[in-house]
Amino acid sequence: MLMIFSDIRRRPVAAMAMICLVAIGTSLGIWQLKRAAYKESIAASLQAKEQAEPLSANAKAWTLNEALHHRMMAKGIYLPTKAIWLENRPHPRGRDPQTGIATGFFLLMPLQLNNQKTIIWVNRGWAPRSFDQLNKVPEVITPKGEVEVTGVVFEAAGKTYELGKDGVGVASDGLPIQENLDLAKLQQSEGTQQLPFILRQDENAIKDGLQRLWASPDSGAEKHLGYAFQWFALACMSLVFWVVTGLRARSKSLG
Repeated sequence: MLMIFSDIRRRPVAAMAMICLVAIGTSLGIWQLKRAAYKESIAASLQAKEQAEPLSANAKAWTLNEALHHRMMAKGIYLPTKAIWLENRPHPRGRDPQTGIATGFFLLMPLQLNNQKTIIWVNRGWAPRSFDQLNKVPEVITPKGEVEVTGVVFEAAGKTYELGKDGVGVASDGLPIQENLDLAKLQQSEGTQQLPFILRQDENAIKDGLQRLWASPDSGAEKHLGYAFQWFALACMSLVFWVVTGLRARSKSLG
């Protein structure tokens, strides 16, 4: 202990630098641990919502806060002529296992709820983009009559950078291609009654020409744990370096 205080008096600048690095590394490491715990708690909450009994979209006018990340079941009739393709959407798991294509479209289609004027937008799935014909989309089978759709509620189907204000084209099936879907603007412009969220259809739906290989939710806690390790390692290395250099300097002075 006396040796440490002696080194601090003999090398005050190096000692202050070491103390600062140890304090910064330790505090940031603790902060990253707290972030990891927060992300894990969110992931646990999302998992609990998804595993709970599905809500019924037909039961009432759900708000976003009430339904977000919950499983939901909706009964109604698809409105295929009102559907849109959202472009520049990555494959749900990064890359199409069959074609290797990473970028494509989401098909968003409104479902008119039974015995109501209200609609709910359904993300029916992903389709790869053809680089020979950019507006080419697959033939999608849409059930006629009443259907029952089950999925998970999300605020939106993801967002991309918008190059223009309006639609960006027409797909090979005649449906519009857009960059994003703003539910609030859509309701204001068209006056439609709709639920303020999107239902992402489950993977176990019937084969209809779309992919629904949704990625498992990732809390991202591992990233914060890795950062915490790096900050704690910086604090330890700063202390070790200061002690070792002090010992070397002391041994040279005694020699």
